[in-house]
Amino acid sequence: MALPRNIKLTSDNRTRLGSQLLRLANRYDRALSERLSRWHLAPSHYELLKILYSAPDYSLTHSQLAEAMGVTLPSITLAVKKLGALRMVGSQRGTDRRSRVLTLTVKGAEMLGVLFDEYEAFAGALFSSITDAGAGTIEKSILRLLSRLTELQDQRRASAA
Repeated sequence: MALPRNIKLTSDNRTRLGSQLLRLANRYDRALSERLSRWHLAPSHYELLKILYSAPDYSLTHSQLAEAMGVTLPSITLAVKKLGALRMVGSQRGTDRRSRVLTLTVKGAEMLGVLFDEYEAFAGALFSSITDAGAGTIEKSILRLLSRLTELQDQRRASAA
């Protein structure tokens, strides 16, 4: 049976940009995953360690981490279990007993130093063809896109309610 051809698949450059960004993100994530695999870590683990390291006292609640990483609490819980088993983070109850506070351990900070060197070498090689001015333009564009995506998600939630 022949499939109907009633969808027009042509699009302008801005619409194709979404597919290109998705392809780039997937390839970047795979390449970073390959580099972190010898330590049995994922890019999200690296990101979590980095965020904890930048916290004033190397500690944040699960909720703060989820917000900083733009992920759900169950995602944080899974990452914490893995990093906790590797003794890279410690976890304890917060003052109100409903929250969990995650703290970077010495082993986690040492591992972050190794991972940071690996990541920086990779990122430096990848982005070396982009000038500082170009990087600034790309960063501003990404921030505008993220802001617009949040607006669209909020509109969708409001219309669904």
